[in-house]
Amino acid sequence: MGRFITKHSPLFILAGLCIVLAVASPVFRSSGNLQGVALRTAVIGVMAIGQLAVILTGGIDLSVGSVAALSGVVGCIAMINFGVPVDEASSVFHRAFAAVVNYEAPVVAGVFIGAGVGLLCGLVNGLLVAKGRIPPFIVTLGMMMVARGGTLIFSGAVAIFGLPSAFAWLGGARAWWLPVGLMFGFAAFFTVTLNFTRFGRSLYAVGGNNEAARLSGIPVDRVRIAAFTISGGAAGFAGMMLASWTSIASPTAGEMYELYAIAACVIGGASLMGGEGGAFATVAGALIMTVLRNFCNLQNINVHWQQILVGALLIALVYYDNRRKRKAGLLKS
Repeated sequence: MGRFITKHSPLFILAGLCIVLAVASPVFRSSGNLQGVALRTAVIGVMAIGQLAVILTGGIDLSVGSVAALSGVVGCIAMINFGVPVDEASSVFHRAFAAVVNYEAPVVAGVFIGAGVGLLCGLVNGLLVAKGRIPPFIVTLGMMMVARGGTLIFSGAVAIFGLPSAFAWLGGARAWWLPVGLMFGFAAFFTVTLNFTRFGRSLYAVGGNNEAARLSGIPVDRVRIAAFTISGGAAGFAGMMLASWTSIASPTAGEMYELYAIAACVIGGASLMGGEGGAFATVAGALIMTVLRNFCNLQNINVHWQQILVGALLIALVYYDNRRKRKAGLLKS
């Protein structure tokens, strides 16, 4: 039982935190506020689950925030161009596309294009790390700069407005449960992948002991490439969710989100050394951060003090979790 509690400690911490805050603030436990907390967690949750794939292999992806912004801008620009009426289309291709699609098709196309941009960025990261033998920190730091610069170029350094009204569904503007359901659905799918597929066990093996995994016949390079591709695709889709939620594609979107995604993984029990972590625990880590910020806002705590409080509690929670894992023998020294 002790090992079970230790393994799932992020879920117990989240439950205990919510109980304490609900008693301290009646507004916190209102249905509207709880729905808002869940909705605000969706983007970070999806991004953090993708980040988890990389962390499990012992790597790190610092580019997810910038990739999300680039994906949102490119996807929304494609959505607007593909969605113009036939007589206003700027090219033969656009006129042909607008003549055969319905109202929702440009939205679907834009979302797929945005997620595809993220997948491409993740694939480039993975190839440079696995084949180029460049440390993940350097590769993803460079991709972070490239993606942010590309975002400013594609958008002209201005926000993209005039998105189709049907696009508002993805970010929860009309149904808060949709992005939340997508986050939990992604977590469930990734949990099954990690526990019941060869690829999932390979992620743990590569992060646990890279050389042993290689000698066991695991294609380490392909696993790493796949992990970074998953992270990029998740960031791209999260960028489209963020653009839908705010109804604009901003070139400054996603700033600091890479740190939030990493923090969510660590709070959720993932080891930065690799080989340890879970999808639902990562979602719990993202919820813990959102709950703390929400409580600070309800108490009208100054935003600067919020950063100090959340950062201090982050360190305390990670220290507590690591201490429990060491006692249970689940954490490497």
